[in-house]
Amino acid sequence: MEFPHELKELYPDKIVEVRGNADALTVILNIGVDIEKFKNELKKKYSGLEDPQTLFIKHENKQDFEKLILE
Repeated sequence: MEFPHELKELYPDKIVEVRGNADALTVILNIGVDIEKFKNELKKKYSGLEDPQTLFIKHENKQDFEKLILE
């Protein structure tokens, strides 16, 4: 299974912006989105990836990132 780089299209109500490359993506979430729930949703949906995908997730008004590695 490949990891989609069209995350913003898949989660338009949660994601403000996605940027990055094949090595890592930065995902900026709307202020009201629960990061832990979002991370768990991604883990469930994208388990069994051919290549691990690294995501750095943050809220649009915060500086701190949370790292998530999907495998």
